[in-house]
Amino acid sequence: MPLPSEILRNKFEHEPTESQSRAFVAIDQFVAARTTKPTMILKGYAGTGKTSIVAALVKVLPLFNYKFVLLAPTGRAAKVISQYAKKTAFTIHKRIYKAKSSQESSGPVFSQTK
Repeated sequence: MPLPSEILRNKFEHEPTESQSRAFVAIDQFVAARTTKPTMILKGYAGTGKTSIVAALVKVLPLFNYKFVLLAPTGRAAKVISQYAKKTAFTIHKRIYKAKSSQESSGPVFSQTK
């Protein structure tokens, strides 16, 4: 099977920049690592192609039997990535914390999800 970066290049809608090509190589290392709870953080300035890379990546990861969750720091960012990737994205806090009702408190109480 070809490397993830080769498949990404084919699914990527633009000619990748040098930085995006380096990100593809990092994705190869991420997919090859096969740790128990793999995590990848893609960061960069506005307009560097993070969303385009993620949109292509969500098409590639299932080919390597990866399950994934798309997380974003804000609700707006989650909405944008959902539109590009055509998959549901969550805010980081929504995925980490779960609101539960409490009769002792006047406001919401949050518990950490596992």
